Amino acid sequence: MTAPTAAERGPRRLSGSSRGWDVGISVTVLCLGAVVLCVTFLLALFGILLTTSCDGACRLGMFTLGWLAAMIVPFVLLVAGAIWSVVRMIRAQRALVVAIATILLAFAAWCGGMALMIGAVPGLTF
Repeated sequence: MTAPTAAERGPRRLSGSSRGWDVGISVTVLCLGAVVLCVTFLLALFGILLTTSCDGACRLGMFTLGWLAAMIVPFVLLVAGAIWSVVRMIRAQRALVVAIATILLAFAAWCGGMALMIGAVPGLTF
């Protein structure tokens, strides 16, 4: 008989204080991410005002795609990442990496949506 390999045993489970720290920091990161995404949601919501400088040369399809991406995609990613983090916490696996990746991906999606919105309005500068 040989001892099972790491792949056969499955992922390493957290225990003790390392699990407590992982759960606490993961929940804190997800809550802070939700607050930041609420602010970015409002910025995207008021981003519709970028169209006031349009004189007919704006690409409205591109602007609408960017606006929807900046409004919806970050929240979908946050909800999916929060669910995945909670599942990993319940299984006693490391969830902090998932929480941080969720926030970074959601912020990148918001930046991409805002870039599409800004790119759709010709001559727009800050």
